[in-house]
Amino acid sequence: MLAEPPMIRPRILVIALALPIAAIACGTTSADHVRRAERHVSKKQYSEAIIEYRAALQQNGKQGTVRLALADVYAQVGDGLNAYREYVRAADLLPASVDAQLKAGAVLLMANRFAEAKARADAALIVAPRNASALMLLGNALAGLNDLSGALERLNRAIEIDPASGAALSTFGALELARGDRQLAEASFKKAITASPDSALARVALAQFYQSAKRDAEAEAVLLEAARIDPRNVHVNANLAGLYLRTGRAAAAEAPMTTIADVIGTADSQFMLAQYYVRSNRGQRAVAILERLAATTETYGRAKLRLAELAYTQGRAQEAEATVDDVLKREPRNRDALFLKARMLMLAKAYDAALGYLKAAAAADPTRAAEPTMLEANVYLNRGQLEEARDTFKRVLAIAPQSTSAELALSKLYAATGDKASALDLAQSAVDHAPDDGDAHLNLARCLISVGNANGAEREIRVLQDRFPPSAPVQVELAAMLLARKNVVGARTALVKALAIDPASVDALEGLIGLDVAQKDKKAAVERLESHLRSAPRDGHAWYLAAQLYGAIGDRERTEAALRKTIELSPSNLQAFARLGRLYGSEGKLAEARQQFQTWAARQPQSVAAHTMVALLFEQEHNPAAAQKAYERTLEIDPHAAVAANNLAWMYAESGEKLDVALQLAQVAASQAPEVPDFSDTLGWVYYKKDLPMQAFPLVFRAAAKQDANPLFQFHLGMVYAKQGEDEKAIAVLKRALALNPRFPGADEARRMLSELTVQ
Repeated sequence: MLAEPPMIRPRILVIALALPIAAIACGTTSADHVRRAERHVSKKQYSEAIIEYRAALQQNGKQGTVRLALADVYAQVGDGLNAYREYVRAADLLPASVDAQLKAGAVLLMANRFAEAKARADAALIVAPRNASALMLLGNALAGLNDLSGALERLNRAIEIDPASGAALSTFGALELARGDRQLAEASFKKAITASPDSALARVALAQFYQSAKRDAEAEAVLLEAARIDPRNVHVNANLAGLYLRTGRAAAAEAPMTTIADVIGTADSQFMLAQYYVRSNRGQRAVAILERLAATTETYGRAKLRLAELAYTQGRAQEAEATVDDVLKREPRNRDALFLKARMLMLAKAYDAALGYLKAAAAADPTRAAEPTMLEANVYLNRGQLEEARDTFKRVLAIAPQSTSAELALSKLYAATGDKASALDLAQSAVDHAPDDGDAHLNLARCLISVGNANGAEREIRVLQDRFPPSAPVQVELAAMLLARKNVVGARTALVKALAIDPASVDALEGLIGLDVAQKDKKAAVERLESHLRSAPRDGHAWYLAAQLYGAIGDRERTEAALRKTIELSPSNLQAFARLGRLYGSEGKLAEARQQFQTWAARQPQSVAAHTMVALLFEQEHNPAAAQKAYERTLEIDPHAAVAANNLAWMYAESGEKLDVALQLAQVAASQAPEVPDFSDTLGWVYYKKDLPMQAFPLVFRAAAKQDANPLFQFHLGMVYAKQGEDEKAIAVLKRALALNPRFPGADEARRMLSELTVQ
């Protein structure tokens, strides 16, 4: 996506700094390139001026005045990175130039390089000890270094030297705001306007103060005054546009956004304007701008990709894909095109192809490899390849050590595979790197609850409650923490709050129903659940809860109805299929039930749920050949049908045939619902059958940890341990599997393996 419109930096100590960095007259040289550059600057032909100045520097790179002039042009066209480089180089070459030192200091300050900015201010003050702008620069740098008293002292001196300096007064106000004295800060901002009545930037500083205090009407009035004083000032228009966008007045933002694009006059400014039109739902205007940009070689690829994104979001996927393919034919190493192609393939669940493009995108621009590598890790995670996902998330952190998203993903992966200590370490690191990230605090709270640290979890939950708007997930975690402390009343209160915040929160609903059942108030549980179903009749998760609840109270008819509704709405819910199959089996009605579902399938031939249930009932009737055909028919209808893919993969794995096909099917199932332990176990067992125990282990371990009373899952974990040579662990787990059920499918194989291991 394009960057947001250029805004004044949020750091209040920098916004008020008014050091001049626009193009100014510079010392002349005898070089023809410089003379031509100056003529271009006078005519505002900035692109041509840049070419001439760079040509002059190719002949002699030590011309400080030329570098300073070039930096001014870069600043004029909004090329901050090149302006930054040239100002610093110019200041190095012109140590006695106050102007060069101040401009270099200004860009260093905006880059948060406060110590270097301070050095530039000190250098300027050696040449001009009473230069108010140098004292302002020094004050800002000291503030950035957390020396507020030193900063205020320098700013007071600047004001003494130049009492009419609105910039100094604005900065003084910003410092007082940083100290928490809002009243004195406001007074200083207003004094700055009185001292510099024609200063647009002084009004910007006051407007930003008003916005920080949520006084938007006053901020708008001040910005409109600034616009009347300097209607083409980029900072004024950027702040005005930002205010309009933030307050939901996108149409009003058009005039300042157009002014910014016109004043800057670069391709970046046109892309910015196009993005504004996209976000304000005026796609045709965006298309017109992007098509003009696509007609130029320099911006062809970037513009075409924006057009492709726009087409995709508007539902024209084929057109979008064709556009991206055209860009890649012309620019095969275009990193953004490779990345966008991968994202589209992921949405189509074409994971193998997506991986190839993601790796190509990372290789095309190693400096921006973190994002495609992160997406690569998520592909592995979706396919249930947990070991590959873990290693790839680690690669992201090697590229970007403070990537909160990678730390969170890896923390959650460790938690899912039972490594609570690693999960907690990464959760804490994510909070340290992103203290304002609500998801990071929520994840840390969950990890702390999992290791029994209720006090630590409470601390994180309180942070979430204090800093962020009311949140249903936060209330659910608060309930979990209170239940860990046996505070049932407090937990119920928290869950009720969660449902009040988000009536669709199934976690809160499930928690309350669980409390109702635990307190033997099944009537309240049923009333609560049925009330939810009346308001959300297509909530598949809630219907499965209803089936469990009706089963617990012995209502057979409503249990069946709820299960059938569940599989209709959530055809990837394996537990619902299995529970319905067991219900029919317990009544000896398998054939009758199968015929009903076959009738349903005949009436609705594209119904995944009906065909899957037919296959499942054939399995229970011990007719694997018919079941296999029914599963294959289901996958013809929907190649991503999770239950059919999982069960067919299992059948292939048990027969030892088509293991490559079984792997693909198991990955499809795991990618649809990676949290379902049955799918993880199937995928792990296929890896085991393919003699890949390293890949199998995290999957079967996760399934066995989630359902530690499932003898089949324990058996699979024991067999993987045995294949890895961890005999003691294998013996313990296999014995547990047999203790849970001496007759489970696989019990004979478990005894045979135990016999081999104990003989050794």
